[in-house]
Amino acid sequence: MKIDLENSADVFSFFEENYSLPAIADNLDTLSPKELRCACCLMGVALVALSQKKTIWERLKTMGLGSKE
Repeated sequence: MKIDLENSADVFSFFEENYSLPAIADNLDTLSPKELRCACCLMGVALVALSQKKTIWERLKTMGLGSKE
């Protein structure tokens, strides 16, 4: 599942389709240690993916094409 998340174009859609975030939040007390580790791992991968994504505007600015001059 981690690899599928890493290869996903949209992290939010991946979770919506494969891993119900409300279900995790509502059942934290009943998840096994293995399930909690899995959920934490997926959240970590998602956060890294989101932090590395740049908007088109940010990419243009980095390339020097986004200036308003």
